[in-house]
Amino acid sequence: MKKNFFLVTALTVMVLMSACKKDPEPVNEEEVITTVILSLQKSGSSSVQNIVFNDPDGDGGISATTDSIIIEKAAIYNATITLLNNLVSPADTISKEVLEEGLEHQFFYQSTPTDVITNFNYEGENDTDGNPIGLDFSFDTWNAGGAGTLRITLRHLPNKSATGVAGGDITNADGETDVEVDFPVRLF
Repeated sequence: MKKNFFLVTALTVMVLMSACKKDPEPVNEEEVITTVILSLQKSGSSSVQNIVFNDPDGDGGISATTDSIIIEKAAIYNATITLLNNLVSPADTISKEVLEEGLEHQFFYQSTPTDVITNFNYEGENDTDGNPIGLDFSFDTWNAGGAGTLRITLRHLPNKSATGVAGGDITNADGETDVEVDFPVRLF
């Protein structure tokens, strides 16, 4: 009798434990981004200037390198961002994934000081809800020489319906940062 009681109790516990198991949530791995290429074209010009951030081993031991942006004052520039993972061969173009997963991504641009680069505008494709992704954008430069920093941030799963986010304000975006690069800027 005692033996049957323990057997029934053990079976009941096992059934309850298996009923409480939850299926694991699918994991959406973060993109590995080793290289950010910022291609700039001054409005009215045909020449393109590529500015590169390169972290050859991703998050790791080798220090990243960042080119400086040296552009004209009092000008309008069109920009395109290309993201690469050079840890695989051939290199994986992550910007294609960002475009395909547009609902889950958005770029943000910030200038420090705020008047060195102004009037950031999202250009190019939007996600399927009509919100910006930001692989293409435009901006104005200050009408006097100066220096500062252009910060480019890619957020994964931002709250695109939060106040100001669709207009490029990162304050309420939440989400996780896939990549953030500070490019030194000098206007001449």
